[in-house]
Order: sequence, then structure tokens, then C-alpha cells
Amino acid sequence: MKNKKQTTVIDPILKSIIDHLKKKYRCHTAILYGSRARGVSNSTSDYDVVGICKSGAKTRIAKKQNGYYWDVFVHAEKDLRKLDNQHLGWRDAKVLFERGRYGRNLVRRIQKFVNEPFKPAPQYLIDITKVWSQKQLDRYKAGDVHGLYRRTELQAVAIEHYFEIRRKRFWGPKAGLQWLEVNDPITFKLFERVFRKPTDNRALKSLVARVYKTHG
Repeated sequence: MKNKKQTTVIDPILKSIIDHLKKKYRCHTAILYGSRARGVSNSTSDYDVVGICKSGAKTRIAKKQNGYYWDVFVHAEKDLRKLDNQHLGWRDAKVLFERGRYGRNLVRRIQKFVNEPFKPAPQYLIDITKVWSQKQLDRYKAGDVHGLYRRTELQAVAIEHYFEIRRKRFWGPKAGLQWLEVNDPITFKLFERVFRKPTDNRALKSLVARVYKTHG
């Protein structure tokens, strides 16, 4: 269609994704986001793509092609009428192809949403989160499989809670850990220690005390 503008694509994986979105889902627009959109990808980076079609059910495509992973979402236009926090990860999006100016308008809307003032969680939720962290530690002491699950759950969400408690916007685990490495290296080292030795109970207690500010 002559009203579709498309960016020149050389990457064969991206070309496959684009062809798939057009042929199977009749997408009129697609954007690339994540590390590949920012130009900081490596050999393990996903291809994070969103395809938009006029109508239809929301779906997600995950596959491996030539050693690289697809992580592709397909949305109908109605799904994107209102943006929320799940779209923060699209902040560096680049248009792969579009109908008219739909892609460029979507990227502008995403940037506008990202730049809106951050609304931190209310204090009562932060207080509940702190108590929850202690409850998880106590449940872990039981040593049964449920306790082991609670330990893993605590390790997984602690990075998000770190930012929530400090009333900072959480951009995702990768960006969060990168921020910690530069701005709070002590906490970063504690996370690294826990992730390298997840059964180290002393390390986990130290991390919880620092993340949830339960010490002192």
C-alpha cells in the first residue's frame, strides 16, 4: 500500500518478524523497542517488537530463529488507546513500518506518557511491603518447598521494591540493576551476591535489610 511508510530493514531476523506481522496478522504498523532499538544489544538480546492491526485479539509470539529470540506482541488499535506502566518499556521505540503517521504518533504518545510526573506508591503500601519482606524471610525458615518458593519470590521482586520504597520509577530489572551499579554499588553487590548464591541466607537477610530499610 502506498500509504505505508517503511524503514529500510537489513537485519534478516527483523525482516522475518515484519513479514510475519504483515502476512499473518495484517499489521499496518510495527515498532521496535528495548536494547536493539537503543543500539546496545548483544548476542543474547531479544527482538522486542510490537505489531498493531486494525482489530483482533491481543497475542504474543515467542520463538527462536537462528539462535535469536523473538518477543513480539500484537495489539489491536483499541488496546493502545490508553497507555499505562506496562508501556514504559517502549520508551525508546523506533518505527519499523507504519500506515500514514500511526507509528510516529504512537511513539510521541509513549514519550509524552513517559515524561508525565511519576506518581509514587502511597506510604501504606510501602509499609505493607516492608512487613511482607519479613514475612517471606520467616516463611523461608520452615525449610519446606513452600518456604523455598517464598525465598525465590522475595529475591525476584526485591529489585522492584527497592525503587518503590525510594519513590523512584522502576524501568525494569535490567535498567534497575544498571542504575544500582552506578548509583548504589553496595546494594548492587548485595544483589549480585544473592543471585550468584541464592541459598546464602545471610546474604539474603543483608539484602532485605538494605532494600526494605528494616534495619535500625
